[in-house]
Parts: sequence; structure tokens; C-alpha cells
Amino acid sequence: MNRNEHLDSIARYFGRLFHEVRAQNAIGRFDINSTTEDFLVPILKVVFSCPDLTNQNHIQQNFPAVDLGCRTKRISFQVTTDATSEKITKTLEKFTQHGLDAHFDSVYVITITEKQSSYTAQALDAAISALPIAFRKSDNILDLDDILSRIKLLDTGDLEVVDAYLKSEFEKSDQHVRFRANLDQFLEFSTRKIDVEKASKKYIPDIFVETHSTKEEMRAFSNPLFFYRKVKDALSQIDYDELNALFALAGEPPLAIEIDCHVLEKDPATCVQLARWSRAVGDAVDRELRKVRPLSWDRESGDPAYVPRDEQSAAWSIIRVKVKIVASGQTSRLREARNLIDLMQKKVFLITSMAGQGKTNFICDLIEKQFAAFEIPCIFIPARELNSYPAHARILSFISNNRYSPNFTKLHNFLELFDSIARDIGKPFMIAIDGINEVKELEEFNEELKEFCAAVCQYDFIKTVITCRSEFFGEKYTSILDQPYRDQIYRVMDLRANMSDASKDRLLRGYLRHFKITVHLAEVPADFLKDDLLLLRIFCEQNEGKNIGFVTAIYKGDLFEDFLKMKFRQFPEPLRTKAFPTLVKIVTCMLDADDYAKLSIRGFEADELQVVQRLVTDDIILRQEVPEQGLASFGDIVVSFTYDELRDFVIAYKLVDEVTDSSAAALEEVLSRLSERPLYEGVYKYAYLLARKSKKRLAVAACESVEDFLEHFSLNVNLLPPTVQNDDDVVRCKEILADIAIPRRVKRIANFLHRRRSTQEPLNILLLIEHMNGLDDEKHLVFIRTLFSDSYGYHSGDWRQKIGNLIERVWEASSEDGLGKYVPGWLSFFLHASSLAWWGERERAAALFGNSLSHDNCQSTLALVRAAQAQAVQSMIAEIEATEEVEA
Repeated sequence: MNRNEHLDSIARYFGRLFHEVRAQNAIGRFDINSTTEDFLVPILKVVFSCPDLTNQNHIQQNFPAVDLGCRTKRISFQVTTDATSEKITKTLEKFTQHGLDAHFDSVYVITITEKQSSYTAQALDAAISALPIAFRKSDNILDLDDILSRIKLLDTGDLEVVDAYLKSEFEKSDQHVRFRANLDQFLEFSTRKIDVEKASKKYIPDIFVETHSTKEEMRAFSNPLFFYRKVKDALSQIDYDELNALFALAGEPPLAIEIDCHVLEKDPATCVQLARWSRAVGDAVDRELRKVRPLSWDRESGDPAYVPRDEQSAAWSIIRVKVKIVASGQTSRLREARNLIDLMQKKVFLITSMAGQGKTNFICDLIEKQFAAFEIPCIFIPARELNSYPAHARILSFISNNRYSPNFTKLHNFLELFDSIARDIGKPFMIAIDGINEVKELEEFNEELKEFCAAVCQYDFIKTVITCRSEFFGEKYTSILDQPYRDQIYRVMDLRANMSDASKDRLLRGYLRHFKITVHLAEVPADFLKDDLLLLRIFCEQNEGKNIGFVTAIYKGDLFEDFLKMKFRQFPEPLRTKAFPTLVKIVTCMLDADDYAKLSIRGFEADELQVVQRLVTDDIILRQEVPEQGLASFGDIVVSFTYDELRDFVIAYKLVDEVTDSSAAALEEVLSRLSERPLYEGVYKYAYLLARKSKKRLAVAACESVEDFLEHFSLNVNLLPPTVQNDDDVVRCKEILADIAIPRRVKRIANFLHRRRSTQEPLNILLLIEHMNGLDDEKHLVFIRTLFSDSYGYHSGDWRQKIGNLIERVWEASSEDGLGKYVPGWLSFFLHASSLAWWGERERAAALFGNSLSHDNCQSTLALVRAAQAQAVQSMIAEIEATEEVEA
């Protein structure tokens, strides 16, 4: 291009810039003004020959008087859309006030709209006269036409530089415009990945229940412009009146709240305004904390001690403790506000927790519901899909592999674009990466992840959510917490911490509803499932679509066996016969290596590797682990069992299966070798269960010959299904109940029998009632006290209070229809316990029975306990029957 072509091109770009600035300002969008400051820097560098020109606001936030400056050439610029005399006057006055002549010999005011035809204001003339540097209105007040006139004087080489720069920037701008028009389609590509998570059942919307605290934290992090009001609510509770009233008593000077009410009352309308607001309010909160915290119980190491005027005075001695209490309350509220502000300003929300804790459910629900409801733009990246992209650029490649993506080759180009979108819509642009532990070549990806987070933290309105399994994060990714941006990371280490009972109930109902299971769970199995999410998933997958009626107990051994069979039936025909043997091979290798945490499968056959890959993908039976470091383990695949108890079951199955009619040596050797290891209890109980079920005499004998067998029996009797229970078990239960010297065993067996209400089973509640009936007064008292005590010390009266609580619960549950819904066995236990309650509760229990004697179950209960030897029980029976006679 020749000189005139460059000039024509530059003129067209300047005309477009002028038009866009005026159009944006006309609709009240003034963010373009600050953007234009940076836009003009490369042009002004050439026009004014100041190659070191920089935006002064990048050096110091809210730099006074000027926006751009070159200290080597001592030239500065104020860029504005306000071309009035008042604006120019204020600029020059601030220049003088802040002594900027120490850095700059000249200042230019560049208006990116049209400047006035003349500037005759006296105030402006006065400001120019006071200015310590030369300033001519005709030369130092410029608009875009003036800049263009100066450009015309440049040589052709400089014109080419300016033209090339303008072309690049406007092409980028045009790309931005096109991208924004296709933004919904661009985002839809990645959010459709959530459908894949649903199909694989990694994300089940019906069963997601988040913990309240994490949900609130995520709201403040991801949508601060909406939830910043929580900061205002917290600060509205700050009140020093009570503290000052105490100070007045001791003659101490009062405290004043110095948070600017005008700032606090502002309602930021954009992300930019919110950022300024949160910084101002955060600084004010810090000042209040420095003031109040030294008075509280929560003094920090750097806090100076509060020194009263007269520390020895009687008045100060009286109020000192009260001052600490009140100040601690105010400190807590201020910290709540400070923590919320910090969370709003964080850039990385990192979730690390164990397998099966719902990380994928959390992040997918977050995108589908919260982000969708608030129209927060988000890119969702299932981390395992990053394995399909080239190393060192996985995240960039994933984002750009989208037909609606701009033709960018650098991550920063995308982030700059996302940041501008966020500024426009007033909400952060989110990038969610789920399960970084599933990326292969973890060492290399760790470096890419750190670079990605560093890049995100350079942009004001981009945020990222990242999830990872705890053990992977601990071994491979902790270095992210040592980076310069570590203060920008907020970490959640347990998604299920402090989950309420109501949330657990919703979770259980959600699972059963999603898997279309019709079931009535008794209290014990329901609690069992609610407290173990992996077991709940296994139970639901095994029983999907079934009507299983009333469930009084869950036998893990049966559940594991049925679940494995169901899973293996889903394998292609050639792999079915290899599935369980592959699991057995894994545990065999673990036994040989005496390492049960993880195993390298480097030497496995091709079909065995296929089995492992299927199970790892499912992530319920097996999961991939972090390989050892070093060249020898390069490219290695390491796996472990997702659920430790399932591992113990497979080990036990292998050992019992190998027992022959003539030898149980392998089982005996392993049980002996593992006796001091944490997995011993799990392997033993499943070996004993499987030995009993398979009726392998030598295997049963090997298990029953271990040291302290009755202790193991008391721990594991609940695993024995009724079909394998026998008379020997009845004898053992009676033996343990009679040995009150070992109360822990007594409580285990009594609690087990108490839950076994069906008299068709060999081990049931009637064994417990028979034992209690045979106790004399003293032994009966000791036995009941043992069952209702939390410790072996039997704190005086505590156990009776627990019996009273039980009576209260039954009273409330029976207020309308009496005791008719309870089985005789349980009512017999209730009567035994109630006979030793405090007098008032005992009378209430007797009244319950007396009012329900018309029910057959109550008559059967009296028949069951009539043989009781304890006088307390007989007295209660007499009282109940006396009630019946009075009514007759």
C-alpha cells in the first residue's frame, strides 16, 4: 500500500471509532471510555514518539489527573469523553495538586468525542496559570481529528505501523461482534456435554442434594452482582451501642463506625462498579476489624492489646469480660462480611473430596440450574475429554474445537473475549473443569492447569470451578496452592460435610425415585444407606425398576455378589467370563504385594485390560489411581477398588473359594497375616459369611478358630442372613448376653436382636426378651443400664433420662391410636426398659399400656413378660392390669 492508501484506511478506522464511542455513550455505556485508553496507547506511542507510554492505572489504581504517561519522555495524557471546560479544569488542578510535574513536562487532554470550538472559562485560565508546566489550549486539548492531523505528518513506515495496528484491532472487534451473536450456540456445545454425564449416570439430576453452606458459597462466588447484598445485610448488624454503653461505665472513649454509609448504600449496577464497591467496603471492614478485634476473644497475633485508661479500676474489672463477649459478636459479623467479600473476589473455586461424594453432580447441577437461572455464561469441560487433545494445549484445544469459536490460537485471546462479554452482561464468565484426576499424564497437565489458572486470574471477570478427587490432588496438584495467585483460590474439601438429616432424606428419596425402586425401608437400613453414598448407589443399581417390598435389613455380602453378577452380565459376551477372574487377579496381586491401596496392571492381558477399563469408566467397582513417579512407572495404569468393603469381599471370596474338602491353609495363612492390618476386619467378616453360606466346614472352622472369636461374632452377626443362621448362633448370642463383664458385646447383640422383629428367624427379639425375663432384680438393673449407657462408667441418671426420652417419643407417636402398631416383641422390650424409668415417665408408659389393652398385641406383650423375675417388671404389669380392672 502507498502512503495515501494508508491514510485513507486510518481515516476510516478513526471515523468508526468516533461513531462507536458516541453510540455507546448515547445509551449510557461508558465502559468503552476506559477501553479506549488502552486502545490509543500504541497509536500515541508512534504519534508522540514515546515508546514507553503506559496506562498509569495499571501502575496505581485510580491514578490522579492523567490516564497515560511516558516517564522517559515525560509526557502524559488524559483521555475523556467529557470535552467541557470544567473537566479540563479539574484535570489540570489535580495535576498541580498531586505534583505530577515531578514526572511529566507536558500533559495533553484527549477527548474521544468532538472538542468545543473554544475554551474561555476563567476557571480554566486560572488552572493553566497555576500549572507548573506549559499548557496551550490550542495545542494541548485534542480530539480524534487533531490526532488524525498529526498522523498525516508521519512518515510512510509509521503510517504502515498505525494502519496495521488499527486493522488488527478492528478485525478482532468484528470477530467479537460475530462471536457474541453466536454466543448461545458456542456455549451450548459445551453444556451439551452434561447430557453425556446424564447418559453415563455420572450426573443424576433427580438425586442431587447440595450442602447448604457450599451452595451459598458458590452463589457469592459465581454471581456476586446479585448476592453482594448479603454483605450489606451482615454489615447492617454492626452496632457499637452496647459496647459504648459499657465503655461509658469505665470512662473509656466511645467507638465510632467509620464505614462510609454512602458507599455502603450504593447498589452497583455493573461488574466494574461492584469491583470498586467491594474494594472500598472491604478496606472499611478491615479498619473496623483492627479496631474491634483487639477487644474480643479472637485477637490475632498482630493485633495490639487494647489498653484502657485505668486498667486497675473497679469499673473496668466489672465490664472487661462483657466487653470481650460483645466485641467478639461484632468481630464475628465483620468477619462474615469480610469472608463474603473475599469469596466474591476469588477467581478459582476448587472442590476436592473423596470418590462418590457428588462432585460431578454438584458441578452439573450448578450449571444446569443456578447458572442457567441467572444467565451466567459457562463452558463445561469434562476433564477426561481433554485426553483427546494435544498435550500442553488441552484446555485451549477443547474451547476452540467448536464451530462457533473465533479463529484464535492463544488462550489469552479467548479470555480477553470472555472478559469483555462478562463486562457487557454484568456477570462473570465461568469455566468449569470437572474431574482433573481423569486427565492422563498428570505431571504435564499440572503445569498446563497452573498456567490456565494464572491466565484466568489476570482477567477481572472470568472465574473457574475445578473439581478433583482428594488423593489425586494431594499427590499431583497441590503445587497449585503455592502459586502467586494462591490467594485467589477458594477450596472446598468435603462436599458432604454437615449434611442435615433432611438433606439425607431427600437424597435417599431421590435415588429411589430415579432408579424406580418401590420399597419400604425400616429405620436401620434407611440410615445405613443414607450414611454411605457408595453403598446407596450399589443398592439402587442392583434393584433398579424393582418392587422389593419391606426391607428390614441389608446384607452387604448378598448385595455385593448380586451387584457384581448384574454388572458382569452387561459385558459383551467374550468379556463376561473374564470379568470376575480379572477382579480375583487384582486382589491376588494385592495379596502377593501386600499392598491393598492400589495396583499396577502393566502386565495384564488385553482382555483383562478391557475389563478393567470398563470398570474404571463406571467408577463404582474400580477407579484409576495416581501412578508412582519415576521413569520405571512412565505410562503405567494404576487402579484401586472404589469401595474398600467391596475389595474385602472379593479377597474373602477368593480365599473361601480356594478352600477344599481337605485344606483351608491359604485362608488360615492370610487371616493370620492380616490380623494387624486395617482390612482384616472386612476380609474376616466376609470370609466367615461366605464360608457359612457355602457350608464349607473347614473354612467355617478356620474362621471360628481365630483369637477372640466371640468378639468377631458380636461385630458381624448382623451380616448373617436368616437362611444361614443356626442353633449354634442362638447359643452364642445367649452366651454373650449373659457375660455382662464385656458390655460392648452385650450392647451389640442386644441391639441386633432388638431390630430382628420377625419370630420366623432363628435370631430374633424373643431371644432378648427371654434373657431379660430370666434376670433377677440386680442383674435386670445392670443389664438395662448397660443398654442405655454411652460409656462403661454409667454416668448417674443419664441412662434413665434416655429411657425417659424413649417413652416420650412413643407417647407422641401413639397419642391418637395407642400402641396398636407395635409388635409384641418390641413392646416387651419397651416394658422392661420402662419399668426402670423415673417415676413420672414410668407412670406415663404404664398409662400407654393401660389405654391400649384392647389391642391383641398388648395382651400378647403381657403374656411374654409375665415370666419376668425382676420385681420392677412385675410391679408394672400389676399397675397396667389394675388400670384394666378400674375401667371394667
